Amino acid sequence: MPLYQVPVLTPDDLAVIDMINGLRQRLRHYTQNNPQRWNGQLRRNAMARAIQGSNSIEGYHATMDDAIAAVDDEEPMDANEETWREIIGYRNAMTYILQLSEDDQFEFHAQLIRSLHFMMLQHSLKKMPGRWRPGDIYVVDELTEERVYEGPDALAVPALIGELIDYLNAPTNCPVVVKAAMAHLNFTMIHPFKDGNGRMARALQTLVLSRDGVLNPVFSSIEEWLGRNTQAYYDILAQTGKGAALHGWFR
Repeated sequence: MPLYQVPVLTPDDLAVIDMINGLRQRLRHYTQNNPQRWNGQLRRNAMARAIQGSNSIEGYHATMDDAIAAVDDEEPMDANEETWREIIGYRNAMTYILQLSEDDQFEFHAQLIRSLHFMMLQHSLKKMPGRWRPGDIYVVDELTEERVYEGPDALAVPALIGELIDYLNAPTNCPVVVKAAMAHLNFTMIHPFKDGNGRMARALQTLVLSRDGVLNPVFSSIEEWLGRNTQAYYDILAQTGKGAALHGWFR
């Protein structure tokens, strides 16, 4: 499976990207030039909504109070044990991503991807946290039991991830929002882990955006929007990946 390449951007694409960049520059004035205003409750709530959004896509529904409790390292209000472990795992990985966004010596590498995955899923060893999947992986329509997508051979995963890492580290004139989206898409199609591929793909996109440095990294997350537009998210992944538009099939 070759990686998806950046498509030729149309004039409409470029116009939208210019609008996004303009908004990001305007927000930069508030998030970076006035840090005291943004590092308190608003920052905490933004982080909590990102955690809540990504986990809701995976079927782990937490209240905003529980998400805030996770950010503040407090006890859960309502979440059951399984949901709470998922929330804490994702919080830990996202916290590390926010730290990496300001690291002058940073570079993407495969072990970073594996480490982030371990942070997310270390509470469930049966999901093989931090390890590439050992065998085939299929996406199945739960209603018909039909296979609608098959990931690449497990033996190809290390090389494909290596190719993705090379893409992420290479200098490029590609707009960062496009680069981040392509990283998200290719990671999803490689499906390198037994579980947690969707969360990792979204976290990777957030990391690429946060490394751009335009916005405070907390406000670079795409998780909240995807949590509110989950079906549209799945549909476009299915359409691009030549699979079926099934709810939840890219988990």
